[in-house]
Amino acid sequence: MTPKARVAAALRREAADRAPMWMWYHPAWYDRFRAAFGWAAEEADARLGNDIKQVHISINREMFRPLAPGERYTDAWGVTWAREGWYNQVVRNPLAAADVAALAEYAFPDPDEPGRYDALARLCDRYGDDFFIGADVSGSIFEPCYHLRGMDRLLVDMLEAPEAVAPFLDHAAAFTTRVCLRALELPIDWIWLGDDVGGQEAMMLSPALWRALLKPRLAGIIAAVKAARPEMIVAYHSCGAMRPIIPELIEIGVDVLNPLQPRCPGMDPLALRRDFGDHLAFMGGLDTQDFLIHASADAVRAHARALIAGMGAGYVFAASHTIQPDTPLENVLALSETIGAL
Repeated sequence: MTPKARVAAALRREAADRAPMWMWYHPAWYDRFRAAFGWAAEEADARLGNDIKQVHISINREMFRPLAPGERYTDAWGVTWAREGWYNQVVRNPLAAADVAALAEYAFPDPDEPGRYDALARLCDRYGDDFFIGADVSGSIFEPCYHLRGMDRLLVDMLEAPEAVAPFLDHAAAFTTRVCLRALELPIDWIWLGDDVGGQEAMMLSPALWRALLKPRLAGIIAAVKAARPEMIVAYHSCGAMRPIIPELIEIGVDVLNPLQPRCPGMDPLALRRDFGDHLAFMGGLDTQDFLIHASADAVRAHARALIAGMGAGYVFAASHTIQPDTPLENVLALSETIGAL
């Protein structure tokens, strides 16, 4: 099967020649693969068995903009990022000091800016016949707003002044809707939405607050996508403990849930498959916080086999987040060996 056919079969809950896989390697891994095996990035993905090719077309692309250690960069949103450790971190929220009423006046970037969709178009042209192509439109509502406002300030606004913050959230949703609709002009295979609303132990905001302020706007984005292309798959990413809202994500049209962070309460992937697998496909569930870093390669292979078997049809084999640079190389290779790619 082609990678595209393999992923599509899994999302239809049908058997495939093997479990489809998409491991999200930290960019530093591609230097490591090149040093160890002489593989360029595209060759590494092919040899390791990744079946999905995806590119960021919204604010989360800024997390991966190449910056030197300590270098700062201010993006089109007015958010300033600095390279700290392995990632770009937000170091300035441009609306942090604004009155909550002024949030409604913030001008979001142009969703039709020249070049925004060029990398996605190149993926479609080069790989669209064989690979499953994704348009990453995360963060979708909550994340861009807290990058702009600061998370603490935004959560206080949502609790104390929901009517004042509503236009700000509306504008974020409108921006994301337009980006999704532009992406749908290309022959992509899914729209990837996402906002991290889960923390390590519980949701970062109450389910009631999510239900009041984020759910209706997320539902509107998904409805627009499905109206434009009814067959389009919608994947949704939220790290952390976010089980309380899973039934409502299903209700508003989410088809695939990622990343199933198993060390968080309520996020055991096999339990999620049992409880929601009739209505939802899954991608993720392999712990990157502890297990993949500290386990032996044999343990990784055994656990991966058990996870794939337990999740069954409707599953894309993936890690619970980025595979970090301090993960042992033999453990990374063990993942591809498990599915028969190596």
